[in-house]
Formats: sequence, structure tokens, C-alpha cells
Amino acid sequence: MRATLKDVEAYKTIKVPLWVYENAKEVELALIKKGIEKIPPEVLEPRRCPICKSELEPFKTEKKENEYLRCPHCGYTQQRFGSKERFFGGIVLGTAIGMGLVYFLNALFGNGQQAQES
Repeated sequence: MRATLKDVEAYKTIKVPLWVYENAKEVELALIKKGIEKIPPEVLEPRRCPICKSELEPFKTEKKENEYLRCPHCGYTQQRFGSKERFFGGIVLGTAIGMGLVYFLNALFGNGQQAQES
């Protein structure tokens, strides 16, 4: 079930093996130390859905603190990570995990590259 526009900022607690958590913390630390320069643009500023390749539409929630991208075709939703300037406030573990999931979806449903514009 996909998140609705109203509950997109609701949190869920998931149980993961310790090694998964420790690896995610390492990614978080690496992002803090090294920055986001090597993260592909299809993760930071995607134009197309990593699953169905439809055009993503930006939206903000009622809180208007975070920006999100949503696919009108399949309902895929992700936080808009944006440019380097957005990260001066710091990277949090959830952001690092989210980036990894977006990258993984791009690899599963495509060739890891952003769909070409026609």
C-alpha cells in the first residue's frame, strides 16, 4: 500500500538485523564526511520515477518542511533530496537509507541511469 499525501511523513518502526543498521550508520557517516558529490543525479534530483519512468511531480505536505516527489502513474513517493545546499543542516540516517533505496530501485527497474527525455 502506497503512502497517501496526508500520511507521507508518518513514521514506521522496522526491525532490521544489526549488520544492516551498522552498515546504514556507516553510510550516514560517510555522507557527512565526504558530502554528496558522488551521489548520482537520478537519486538527488530525479525527474522520472525509478519504477515506471513516468514524470515525477513535486509536492509539499501541510508542514511544508520537506519536499517530496510523487509519480502520478504508479504512486511511487520519495523525499526530494535536492542540491548540496539542502544538506548543510546535516544528513540523518533516514535520508541515507532513502537514498540507498532510490539507487537500488533505479538499478532494479532500469540500467541505473535516469530515463532519457524524448
